[in-house]
Amino acid sequence: MPLFSKKKQGSFGKSPKRRAGSLSSLTSQDEQKQNENIAIKLQLDENELIFDSTTGQWYSESNAGGTNAAHLRKQNITLQEQNNALRIKNDILMDMIVALRADLEHKGKELNTMKGIRANGV
Repeated sequence: MPLFSKKKQGSFGKSPKRRAGSLSSLTSQDEQKQNENIAIKLQLDENELIFDSTTGQWYSESNAGGTNAAHLRKQNITLQEQNNALRIKNDILMDMIVALRADLEHKGKELNTMKGIRANGV
């Protein structure tokens, strides 16, 4: 028997054809549109928030939570303003520290040169 023969031994042939997968996983466009318009509801204490998927915004159903939300927005703006003011103060203080450090190094170099001149002159 030749080593590289083209004869096939046994029942080696083409593999059987695969069956087509089920089409049940595919949904119609109507079902997809219904899934896109599903409202997401979030309950926080007595407030209920609803996410509108068409606009991408959260809104509250109850008016009682609206006053609390307005207060929280106002407090948030105040805290952001305070945070910005503190960042500016921090930047100013860092600039002052850098300037003082540069002056100190300059004075130290001047002092060393003065000591060198004095030691050579005496």
